[in-house]
Amino acid sequence: MAKTYKTNQLNKVVFLGTPQFAVNSLEKLAESKFKPCLVITRPDKPKGRKQILQPTPVKISSNKYGLPIYQPSNINSEEVLEKIRVLSPDIIVTVAYGGFLGKKLRKLAPLGCINLHPSLLPKFRGASPLQSTLFHNETVSGITIFKIVASMDAGPIINQLTFDVPQEMNFTEYSEYVAEIGANFLLETLYQIEQEGFELKPQNHIQATFTEKVEKDFLIIDWNSHWKQIIGKIKGLSENPGARTMREGKIMQIIRAEKYSDKSSKEPGTITQVIKNKGFVVACNGGEVLVTQVKPEGKKVMSAHAYNLGAKLNINEKLG
Repeated sequence: MAKTYKTNQLNKVVFLGTPQFAVNSLEKLAESKFKPCLVITRPDKPKGRKQILQPTPVKISSNKYGLPIYQPSNINSEEVLEKIRVLSPDIIVTVAYGGFLGKKLRKLAPLGCINLHPSLLPKFRGASPLQSTLFHNETVSGITIFKIVASMDAGPIINQLTFDVPQEMNFTEYSEYVAEIGANFLLETLYQIEQEGFELKPQNHIQATFTEKVEKDFLIIDWNSHWKQIIGKIKGLSENPGARTMREGKIMQIIRAEKYSDKSSKEPGTITQVIKNKGFVVACNGGEVLVTQVKPEGKKVMSAHAYNLGAKLNINEKLG
């Protein structure tokens, strides 16, 4: 049975988030009546050869809006709980924070903790829903706003939005696209919660599917895979960290590719054509793909045509 929450006001919001994906949501709230009374983000991380501490994108955005920021190393510590407790928030909103929220923290606000997840739960629970949407060449996806429970992404649903997945987008573009949709939907949902309350609708756990953290081995393109899988992998990993193959002992990232043919007489991984001003064609299982953009080892992203001008690709040479 669905549980209904009613509220007459939503004055105090605590926001938890870390990466660029969360920035759109934070900024929408900061420019609305739901301006966070506290923003919690992950600690600064050392980056580069000199290991200079880098603030999270959410911290940078919070500074821009003059929002109070807190960066605990342990989100569930008594110090954190007390800091939130004294604020008496009505609701805690999380978008890609990147840490487990314990029961005590989830109970601090009367309306609990809600999370924005970029898939149609229970599909694609876990660490990489955006990438997985592209890996699987999904044509439809969405946003789920749900109440956080102990199990990962398993909480009851408050609100869902469905949209078509633009097939030409890579991960970088798709992430920005969904972040904007999600931010607007989050704001709309908070207004809805304030005016109407909300009902919790349990997920169908039997239908749940799970994503995994993208490991280094997964970045390598297996040209024996079906062309659909290869294109999905390239889209889901572009532009960073990038799907990759080997050519002449060096790593070459494939940044963009598209279906060229649904049949091929050549062995997978073989370059079958070089097309002027377009790129080069590679055989794979079930057909061929046209590679249009690459990032050679040690160089910047460039068109496959420009790459060929210097690299002098050969018909029948093999990648991988």
